[in-house]
Amino acid sequence: MIEGTVVFAFVCALVLGPLAWRAVHDRRQARAVAVGADIRHVVDGELGGESLISVHVEPGTMWRSGRVVLSMPADWRWLMKPTWERVLASMPDGYELVVQQRETLRAPSRLEDQRVAA
Repeated sequence: MIEGTVVFAFVCALVLGPLAWRAVHDRRQARAVAVGADIRHVVDGELGGESLISVHVEPGTMWRSGRVVLSMPADWRWLMKPTWERVLASMPDGYELVVQQRETLRAPSRLEDQRVAA
């Protein structure tokens, strides 16, 4: 009798464990998508439309908080200045803000073109 109960509990854990984990994961992903939409709305509204600031949201887990990553070219830092306060005000609890500046690509000079051709 006890062996049957233990086997039944083990099989239930094997079936219901992954389903419960997936439900929690999907809920966190849906919250991250909603947070990303809110932050994009704030950025686009402050700048008057689409801009070079990209928004990427990583959902939080049990061990770390969620992350909102704002990314822009390094030469376009002035884009972030008008939106900074509104983005911080709209950040939800449990999320951290990360600002990345991507390296801008430069057009090759004529000397570099000649070296490549040679």
